[in-house]
Amino acid sequence: MSAPAPPGPEVAGPEVAGPAATAPGTVGPDAASVHGAYPVALRWLATSRVAVALLVLAFVPLQDVGRLATRLADPVLFERIAVLYLLAAILYLSTLGRFVARFQALLAVHALTDVVALSLLMHAAGGLQSGFVALLVAALAGAAVVATRRMAAVFAATATLASLAEAAWSVLRGGDGAVITEAGLAGIVFFATAMVVNWLAIRLHAQEELARRRGDDLRRQHAVTSRVVAELEQGVVVIGADGSVRGVNPAASALLGGDDGAAAAGPSWSELRRAYVRWRAGAAGAAGAAGAAGAERAAAAAGARDEAELDLRARGGEQARVRARFLKTDETGGDAVVILEDRRRLEERAQQLKLASMGRLSASIAHEVHNPLAAIRHANGLLAERLDDPALARLARIVEDNTLRIDRIVTDVLSIARRERAAAEAVEPALFLGALVAEFCAAAGADAQRVALSIDSAQPIRFDSDHLRQVLLNLLGNALRHASRNEGAVRIEWRERADHRLELRVCDDGPGLPTEMREHAFEPFFTTDSRGTGLGLYLARELCVANDALLRYEAGEPGARHRSVFVIEPQRD
Repeated sequence: MSAPAPPGPEVAGPEVAGPAATAPGTVGPDAASVHGAYPVALRWLATSRVAVALLVLAFVPLQDVGRLATRLADPVLFERIAVLYLLAAILYLSTLGRFVARFQALLAVHALTDVVALSLLMHAAGGLQSGFVALLVAALAGAAVVATRRMAAVFAATATLASLAEAAWSVLRGGDGAVITEAGLAGIVFFATAMVVNWLAIRLHAQEELARRRGDDLRRQHAVTSRVVAELEQGVVVIGADGSVRGVNPAASALLGGDDGAAAAGPSWSELRRAYVRWRAGAAGAAGAAGAAGAERAAAAAGARDEAELDLRARGGEQARVRARFLKTDETGGDAVVILEDRRRLEERAQQLKLASMGRLSASIAHEVHNPLAAIRHANGLLAERLDDPALARLARIVEDNTLRIDRIVTDVLSIARRERAAAEAVEPALFLGALVAEFCAAAGADAQRVALSIDSAQPIRFDSDHLRQVLLNLLGNALRHASRNEGAVRIEWRERADHRLELRVCDDGPGLPTEMREHAFEPFFTTDSRGTGLGLYLARELCVANDALLRYEAGEPGARHRSVFVIEPQRD
């Protein structure tokens, strides 16, 4: 029985990635084949077996027609074997899916059944001259497609032995001795057919495995490339030679003002297509002008980058200045890649680099200013002790006040530049906050009655103690500066909310930050105090970030006493 070659391998999942499990020079079911092409081929064999059995059984009712009866040596035996063969073929086809995991054993049973049944039918039909040798050759060829080389040889050997046995039986019954030669020739044909078909199947299977592995590699590479392109900040658009959009990433879609580049017909897409057509025409003209003498220059021009400045309307209706870079592929007439860069982002990035450089320069200047400033303060203090004139003494105080202000600015800048890594500590809230409030009031000359302390949770504060001290001193200074003179005008609270979040709150009864200033409160050099540096809240937030904590501003509830609240949320254990 012949069977079609197994179809191409099905699309394998991620778990199938590697060469076949069979040894070199063999073909057989591996992890991929058991669930792919081989069961399909075996099903075709089982279906063909049913068709052949029906065809053989059709000889039985026709044995009395014409001279057909003279060709069957034993019609009764032929009919019984044909019926059993048909029943076995139907049984094998119906139960094929249950035993597919044991593929080799299943194949051996099917193939040996074909060899035995067809050999018996050949015997009942009159021997080697009956023509059933051709059916045996077809059955061996079908089995060799999905069998290993050793199994194919076993099947061919079984068919050869059956043919020799039939020839020997014929000779013993007084037949012609030439039938032995026919059986030997049939055996040669059996082995040649099985080995050649099996070798071809090995080559086909190897090519299928190679194609499957390369397909898997291409799919994985495409998935990775698509993911990387989708995450790029730059816009990427793939345009075909006919101007059709073949791919676009989210950044390009945002710049061009549409989600679907292929269907977009907005002005931004039209502008991009016009720029692409102009670039394509220019590149083709340059390549044609190069001629045969300038083949190298033409090849270099094919991979050259051309740029264009475009005014596009981005998503949200904003006008965007975009730089488009056209990258041509190596294939003539192939797709082109357009890289879109928002000039605003480029300028912002350049500005950030400038600010970073200025920050490092400011830290260096602050470091150099610190020592001369200390000398100026010391000299001014010595000079003030010798001044009797009130006007000169007033000038000395002005110098002292301004040197103190400069010293605070230098200290804050150096604190930002030299910020050390936070050391996680479990700070005991009652002891730490009580000592901090007493220290601050003594150093600032503030009335301790103006600061109230509330400890509502026994949980420790997970924070670097030095960093927490700097943050709270800054927040307390701001609160006392804006709060009233009443008792408890400033309140420090350590509490655990209903959702188990810990909060350290610094509240005051001052007017609070205006709405328009809240989004700028933590920016560097932003201040509402003419004598402030504008770095206090910025430094406090940076220290909180270093300790995996959050610092935010909240406006008090309407009618509440404390209308300005700074909230610190430290990390939990």
